[in-house]
Amino acid sequence: MEEKNMPHLSVKLYPGRTPEVKQAFAEKLQDFVVKELNCEPNVVSVSFKEIEADQWNDVIEGETAGEEIVIKADF
Repeated sequence: MEEKNMPHLSVKLYPGRTPEVKQAFAEKLQDFVVKELNCEPNVVSVSFKEIEADQWNDVIEGETAGEEIVIKADF
C-alpha cells in the first residue's frame, strides 16, 4: 500500500506550551495515528499553530472553512 504524505495533523492552541510539551504531545499523536490507521510513523506529520485567545474564534472559523469538524468545542 502506498503511504506517502499521509496523514498530517494540525494542532491549534493558545500560546504558552514549551517545545518539550509540544514534542511529547506530537509523539503521542503520532503513536495513536500509527495504531489506528495502520501506517508507518515516518508518514505522519504534526504541526502546531499558537493563536491568541482574543483571535481564536475568527482564526479557527477562517482556517477550518471547508473542513469536516467532527467534534466542536463548546466554550
